[in-house]
Amino acid sequence: MKKSAAYLCLLLVCFLTGPLVQGLLILAIIPLTIYTAKVTPQRYLKWLMIPLPFLAVSLITILMTTSPNAGDLLISLPFFGRFLGISAASLDMGMHLFFRSFSCLVCTYLYILSVPFQQILQVMKRAHFPLLLIELTMLMYRFIFIFLDEVFILKRSQEMRFGFNGLKNSYLSLGMMIKLLFLQTFDRFNKMTLSLEMKFFNGDFPM
Repeated sequence: MKKSAAYLCLLLVCFLTGPLVQGLLILAIIPLTIYTAKVTPQRYLKWLMIPLPFLAVSLITILMTTSPNAGDLLISLPFFGRFLGISAASLDMGMHLFFRSFSCLVCTYLYILSVPFQQILQVMKRAHFPLLLIELTMLMYRFIFIFLDEVFILKRSQEMRFGFNGLKNSYLSLGMMIKLLFLQTFDRFNKMTLSLEMKFFNGDFPM
């Protein structure tokens, strides 16, 4: 409960402060997370790279703007009679969005890597979250690992058959992996549903 309260306070700081404080918070929390979670910096950076493409897409859509005058933009390109580029206002907004989002991200990593998931569910229960939301959170957490397990199995089997040698083979293997992943994930879900029904599951998970 104390870690959850501290996490909420950190999120408030990330939302209410400026880029300077957010940047200092990032520099302080990243080494703290690596030390607390006992992970290597390389593995932590790999984990950070997972959500960064989504953040990059959001930043690009905010940074890019159009104007009838090239002088209104710091960087501009002609675009159907107007100019497409980055203005001072969009650059400032993008900088604020990046630091706010990234600081919230590292705070979230600190929380989820230092608090076991079962305890997070207990915190949600003690905080009187709706039972349906707690069950959905538990099921999503469970299926993330089912999904990753299937990805690793399929990727390993394709690598053993040289499925990623060359660009053409890589595309074919990727398409086959997506198709099989979809089918096998549903198969794992059906097996889980069947096992629950055999145990007289009534729709409520005991918390």
